[in-house]
Amino acid sequence: MLSGNNSQEGIEQVREQELLLIASTGDREAFATLYTAYFPRLYRYVYFTMRSRADAEEIIQDIFLKVWERKETLAAIRSFEDYLFIMVRHRLFDQAKQQATRQRAELYSSDAQPEAGNSVEGEVIYKEYHKAALEAITRLPKRRQLIFFMRTQQSMSLNEIAAAVRISRSAVKKHLYASIHFIKQQLHME
Repeated sequence: MLSGNNSQEGIEQVREQELLLIASTGDREAFATLYTAYFPRLYRYVYFTMRSRADAEEIIQDIFLKVWERKETLAAIRSFEDYLFIMVRHRLFDQAKQQATRQRAELYSSDAQPEAGNSVEGEVIYKEYHKAALEAITRLPKRRQLIFFMRTQQSMSLNEIAAAVRISRSAVKKHLYASIHFIKQQLHME
């Protein structure tokens, strides 16, 4: 049984480290205690940014799911609160970038292609470009594919990828740069 008392303000450092260590072994009770302690503050932060209860809850659920999927690394975390807020900030930043990209694409689509016939052509070109990008990604070596997808699809930080793949942060950066360079090169060739 775990000892101590949870508070709205979080968990004392010693108790937090104990819970992280226990949760890293797959203990759901310890993880649930961490979740319960940090959910309210994360929710307030995300809700303030998103202004949507459903979006805030979904983002926090996704963050905790990612944490659980990488539970083996929990014991090495010095400040779980900092770790969570960094993940949330990255997620919110990525969402803002995606939304801005969508808005630019919609603006470009409506400005550059006012006629119905041109929007179909633009959609076909986009689909071809997307298909070519996916094909280029499949041509990457397996490790580079994995690192590329961890960064772009799972929004993992360089440090998180380095820990998961068990290579240095600088090696992760080199793999990412090489992947991006290769993909761009393939897209310009086709």
